[in-house]
Amino acid sequence: MIFLREDNNRAADNNEPTGNAGAGEAVLEPGTARHLFLAVIITSFIGPFAGSGINVAVPAIGQEFGASANDLSWVVFGYLLGAAMFTLPTGKLADILGRRRVYHMGQWLFSLTFLAGAFATSIEMLNVIRFIEGSVMSLIFGPGMALLVSSHPPTERGRVIGYSAASTYSGLSLGPVISGFLCELTGWRSIFVATAAVVLISIWMLRGISQEWYGDKGARLDVKGSLCYMLAAPTLLYGLAEINSSELGKVVLALGVLGMLAFAFIEYRVANPCLDIRIFKGNRVFTFSNLAAMLHYSATFAISFLMSLYLQIILGFSASMAGGIILLQPVVMALLSPKAGALSDRIHPGKVASVGMGITCLGLLLMSFLNGGTPIWQTGLILMLVGLGFALFSSPNNNAIMGAVPPKYYGTTSSLVSTMRLFGQSISMALVTMLLAWCGVQSLTGSDNVHLLPAIQAIFRVFCALSFIGIGFSLARNK
Repeated sequence: MIFLREDNNRAADNNEPTGNAGAGEAVLEPGTARHLFLAVIITSFIGPFAGSGINVAVPAIGQEFGASANDLSWVVFGYLLGAAMFTLPTGKLADILGRRRVYHMGQWLFSLTFLAGAFATSIEMLNVIRFIEGSVMSLIFGPGMALLVSSHPPTERGRVIGYSAASTYSGLSLGPVISGFLCELTGWRSIFVATAAVVLISIWMLRGISQEWYGDKGARLDVKGSLCYMLAAPTLLYGLAEINSSELGKVVLALGVLGMLAFAFIEYRVANPCLDIRIFKGNRVFTFSNLAAMLHYSATFAISFLMSLYLQIILGFSASMAGGIILLQPVVMALLSPKAGALSDRIHPGKVASVGMGITCLGLLLMSFLNGGTPIWQTGLILMLVGLGFALFSSPNNNAIMGAVPPKYYGTTSSLVSTMRLFGQSISMALVTMLLAWCGVQSLTGSDNVHLLPAIQAIFRVFCALSFIGIGFSLARNK
């Protein structure tokens, strides 16, 4: 049995803007919804897994192909670049063509491109495939959260988003571990084969589901706005990554900013925009929740990078020991995210997210006082505290974002959430690069680097300040 509720009724109940007349939100019967839920959870895991897991295989890939460091960097960056270019436009495409249809197409393309990656014969071929993999991943991540929210009643929205977040964090944290094992056991190509095989399981879970969800069925795709975004987003991200490397990086960053302003101007004027700028106007919850998300990712994404430097270079731990300690944070995030999401179904999600941001801010402040004599158990507890804050923030914040718009915008909003995460991560690493140089860190290796520890402490203080600003946005939406 399928229950239909009208967008306009839901919007009225929640003080939300109304969607298209006649657009319905279909909630599946429990058995069918479970299959769809598992399919999305699997791809929520495998997308981040595919991004983080390949890092450990880079040395093996470079050895086989005799690739330069610059060529190898594109194995990782090309994947992110493809995702950045297409995530937002594919969210709108899913609202037009059908979220299940676009998601299912993304599943097949994702599996096939990863299978193709296992047969790459050169580093150039592999980098092209990696860019395509990131591009088709947007077909999964764009409509993925929208499918979860559309197919479950509002009373379960936070819970299913929480499980999706837990799966994402698990993919990010387990990617290097599992991929490292596969690389040592059977070679780096097995990572691509295993990824393709797991996606096939997700495809199998979606079998027999014919129900479709639309946000703007029959509308014309905003080609002009989409193309503008697809040029501006990677330009902006590349400029952030290269801002300290050369003057060209600053020029590229400026061009990216101008491109995003042009995108906003186009979207405000076209009839069927890729991103309807008007949903921000007067929608305090939606606007401030997205800003809080970007600030939170800006303040937290580089934690594992900085803690790796601290544990290995300052304290002298091995790479495996450091990895085990850092793993405490994503483990807590994965375990508690479903609980936090379910909590936000009973308590205002903005309030839960604000508490989470506050705990994250406290954790970052404590990290700024780490030194060579800090007991390792204390470091582990701080990482677990940050994991708790992240869990309490992320799922409830996403719940608040999805609850602030009518179902018409679910596809676009789901993509926007991913976009905020991607931009926040890029800002985080750009700040690390900038502040390390500003603090006089010339090398990231060697115990004689006296500037490294003060630099790490300073960066954590900046991240703490960012999260403190994020608390302001998070609290402001609740008024």
